[in-house]
Amino acid sequence: MRRVATTALLALGLTACGKVQGFGGPAPPLVSFDVTFTGDLAALRPPGIQAEQQLRVALVWGDQWLTEPFCVLKAESPDAAAVIAAGCRDPFGFVPANVAASVPLALDGPTTLTLEQLPSADLLVGDVTSRVAYGSFVVFDDRGGNGAGNGTLDLSQPQRAASGRGDRGGGPNGDNVADALDVIYGASFVTMTMPDRRVAYREGAFTPTAFYPRGGCSAPRPGFSVVGAGGFSMAPDLASALAGALPAERSCFDSAPDDTVTAIAAQAPAHVEEVGCDERTADSSTRYREPPESAPDFGGRVMACAHLPSFDTGGMGTPSTLIQLVLSGHASDHCKGLTHYTLRGCRESVTCSVPDWDFTATPPAWWPCH
Repeated sequence: MRRVATTALLALGLTACGKVQGFGGPAPPLVSFDVTFTGDLAALRPPGIQAEQQLRVALVWGDQWLTEPFCVLKAESPDAAAVIAAGCRDPFGFVPANVAASVPLALDGPTTLTLEQLPSADLLVGDVTSRVAYGSFVVFDDRGGNGAGNGTLDLSQPQRAASGRGDRGGGPNGDNVADALDVIYGASFVTMTMPDRRVAYREGAFTPTAFYPRGGCSAPRPGFSVVGAGGFSMAPDLASALAGALPAERSCFDSAPDDTVTAIAAQAPAHVEEVGCDERTADSSTRYREPPESAPDFGGRVMACAHLPSFDTGGMGTPSTLIQLVLSGHASDHCKGLTHYTLRGCRESVTCSVPDWDFTATPPAWWPCH
C-alpha cells in the first residue's frame, strides 16, 4: 500500500509540469442574473448628448440611509418648503453604497450579469445571525474616463455652496467633486413608493428592519434571490416609517435568480439619476457651515431663512433662536442636496458652548436672514 501511494504521488508530481485536468482556471460565478431593457432613448437624452457611448447595466448595493431633519420636519414657511422640494431627495428612495458589477447591455434579448463576490460586511444590515443586503440594477451610458467609458458606474454626490474660509467651512469649491459623466436611463429599484425589483442577499435568519422594508411581504430566501414590491398605496411620513408603520405593499414578488428576468424600462435621466447619488453622510446628521466673507453663488439655487430644526411637537415646538440660511443645489446638479450656513457654530456642532465662529453681532453684508 505504501508503494502504491508513493507511485501515485510521484505521478501527480510529474503532471505538475503540465496542466492537471479539472484543477485551476477561473472560479465559476456565485450567481447569475438576467436583465432586459426596453425603450427609445432618443427622446430622453439630456442636452448635449448626441448618442450613447456604451450602454451597460450595473448591480449596485444599497446603503442604509436617513435624511436630515430639515427635509422631513414640517416646513416653517413657504420658502422653506420650496427649498425642501428643490434640495431634498426622496426619503424612501434607493441610495447607492457600492457598485458590485457592470457588463455591456445587450440590445436584443436578456443581458446576463454575474457576481463573483458576496456583498461585504459593511453592506449587510443586521448582526451576524440575521443580516441582509439589497441591490438595484441600473442601466447607464458609460461616459466615464473623460467620455470614453471606464467600465463601471461612477457615482455623484450633492454639490455644496462654497464657504471660502479654509478648513472651517470647506474649500472654495465647497469640497465638491464634479458630477459623474455617466447618464442613467433606468433602474429596477428607484424608490419604495413605486413598484420595484431588487437583488436580495440574506445570511442567517431574517429580522424586519427599516432597511428598504417590504410591508406585508415574506422574508427573502437565504442566499441570493430577486424580490420585489408593488409600492405603497399611500406615501407615509418619515416619522411613521421610523415607527414601523409603513403601509402594506400592493403586491410582493420573490424568485430564485435563475427563474426570473428583471425588466427595466427606459426613463428620463432626471427621474432616475439619484440612484447614482452617493450621500456624504448616512446618519441624518447636518453639517452647519461658517458663512463666507463674500456672498455665495445664489444663481439657480433656492434659499430660505429658517430656525434650526426642533423635534418638540413635530418640529414646531420651541424653536431655536439661531437662524440658518439653507440653500439648495443648482437645478443642473445630478444630485439634490442642501448647504446650511449659521452665524454662530463649530466644526463639530452648531450648538457648541465655545464657537469656532460667531458673527451674530456683525453679520456679513450679504446675509439675508434677520
